[in-house]
Amino acid sequence: MRFALTTAGLATVTLAGTATGATVDFTHDMDRWAGEHAWQVHSSGGATVASMFIASSSLYYGGCSNLSITTYSSVTSHFATVTGNMDLAAGTYHVAMQDSYSDGWAWGSFVGSLSINGEGASFPNGASASFSFTVVPAPGAMALLGLAGLAARRRRRD
Repeated sequence: MRFALTTAGLATVTLAGTATGATVDFTHDMDRWAGEHAWQVHSSGGATVASMFIASSSLYYGGCSNLSITTYSSVTSHFATVTGNMDLAAGTYHVAMQDSYSDGWAWGSFVGSLSINGEGASFPNGASASFSFTVVPAPGAMALLGLAGLAARRRRRD
């Protein structure tokens, strides 16, 4: 988003991407059987906007950025924690979580989980789990949109 003051003294706003969304954080805690984990984030329209899966012993996080992984000692049931961000438009999202072996994201005393934008689910057993979360526009983005509206209104009057 760019903000500029023109020579006529009018404020203009140029939007790059969506000004009505936000960057949201996620945390994915994995048990020792991380190869069974997968998840997808779907928009209210049904489009997949982010996902995680494992192939050929590699972790793949599509639609995610600023990834960080912390691994734990092999004597624990907790394999790793992956954190990162997603840039999402305002709206409600549904998260589908799967375990390919149908025994949940749990091993020993540890139960894996996924948290996005402050909402989440643990996955103690079964083949699937889900949750929803809502993204609201950042206050700064809304303020700039309001300022752009005022500038446009002033320009029409002059």
